[in-house]
Amino acid sequence: MHSIDVAIVVLYLGCIAGLGLYFARRQRSTEDYFLAGRNVPGWVVAFSIMGTICSSATFIGHPGNVFHDNLYLLPAHIVPLIVMLVIARRVVTFYRRTVRMTAYEYLEQRFGYLARVYGAGTFLFSRVADVSVTYYFLALATAYLTGWNIFGVIIVLGVITVVYTVVGGIEAVVWTDVIQGVFLVGGGLLCIFFILSGSGLASTDIVAAAWEGGKFSIDRWEWDLSQNNQWVLIIGATFLWLQALVSDQNNVQRYLLARSDEEAIRGATLGVGVCIPVWIIFMVLGGLLWSYYQIGPEQIPTDVVENKDQIVPYFIKTQFPIGVKGLMLAALIAAAMSSLDSDLNAMATVVVNDFFARIQPEASDQRQLWVGKCSVVVLGVASILLALQWTKISSPSLVEFFFAVSMIVTGGILALFALGMLFQWTTTTGAYAGIVACMLFTSWATLTHVELPSTGARILDLGSFNYTWSPVLIGVLGHLVLVTVGLSASRILGRTKR
Repeated sequence: MHSIDVAIVVLYLGCIAGLGLYFARRQRSTEDYFLAGRNVPGWVVAFSIMGTICSSATFIGHPGNVFHDNLYLLPAHIVPLIVMLVIARRVVTFYRRTVRMTAYEYLEQRFGYLARVYGAGTFLFSRVADVSVTYYFLALATAYLTGWNIFGVIIVLGVITVVYTVVGGIEAVVWTDVIQGVFLVGGGLLCIFFILSGSGLASTDIVAAAWEGGKFSIDRWEWDLSQNNQWVLIIGATFLWLQALVSDQNNVQRYLLARSDEEAIRGATLGVGVCIPVWIIFMVLGGLLWSYYQIGPEQIPTDVVENKDQIVPYFIKTQFPIGVKGLMLAALIAAAMSSLDSDLNAMATVVVNDFFARIQPEASDQRQLWVGKCSVVVLGVASILLALQWTKISSPSLVEFFFAVSMIVTGGILALFALGMLFQWTTTTGAYAGIVACMLFTSWATLTHVELPSTGARILDLGSFNYTWSPVLIGVLGHLVLVTVGLSASRILGRTKR
């Protein structure tokens, strides 16, 4: 990296930190810090939702997937817009009129405090893990581009994200998401522009080669529950996005920020809808990159091809001129930070609202605000430390292993919300019975399906009683188990109904 590139990145990070300081002046209460006084324009809400959903995985992962395969992931990425169009008006207005700050308040209203703890706890667990992995892969790409030490990159970028999040609150988060969203989209379009017009190859030849090479095709339409084909991916994506848009705090919190119900609905729908063209941009980039290295004079090393997460960083590192490299690295950092800051603020909101304020209701608003800021720091440091642990793991399958095991804890949240919202006669006893059944099922399915990275053996081998379907369906079936057992237990056992 040339000093000009480094200066551009430093300038970008300084501007982001400066925004945090600017918005710090407006914070006088927990509602200001976590909800921006419920006075955010709808279009900013849309940018924030898009930034939360489209992270560095979009910038690096989607091009790498298409480079290796094709557009087989596209149908599953259209699902969130369909889901949002169906649920937007009812779900957004429901939360704006039912809860104060977090989605999990509803679970206590419906099924008692233990249900609220279950929902809030699983959210915190999954988000810390997700933030740590985002830090890790961002640091991998940054270190590859710059030659900097990966430990230092994780710590520096982690600290900067924590600082502007803890200082600026949610208002700094959503407004920086606007800037970061522009950088993300601009970075993808700049890569495509360079391939088509700056590579010395005819743009029609590049596009034609990608088309003929099958990079723009969509395959895997066979029906097989043991494989990640289109049907399994679409089913899994439907439940995944229902859970994300109905029950995940980082999205529900965005619904509460807007000035009015209508702005919240428009912002939520537009934010999810914009994600689709953004994903398509980076998927198309992957196909064009494949053509670029297939028909052009440039050769890509075999070790880079084998590691799909290095393909985009390698292209930026070897093909972009001084100055533009810095812009591209800033875009990559922006893609990650737009997701990281949202998660950190949402986690702090859950800590304050679902645990601290519930346990100490007499605490003053200023004390709750202090606890919220401390929570951002603690959770941010925990994520950074966990990200540093990922650097000691040589096998990427261990990351997949970790997330597969995390399904044991996070399974069934969508089903728990559905049990309360869709069936008025369900009871607290039924809900808790469903939670237990869901955890038992996901434990069995995960332990008998996931292989240990070190030995390649299953964690638990029960022979013919092992789970054999696609791991994507573990979460789907967990939701169905919770709802089925919850409904049955409510009918049979009765007890408290709220």
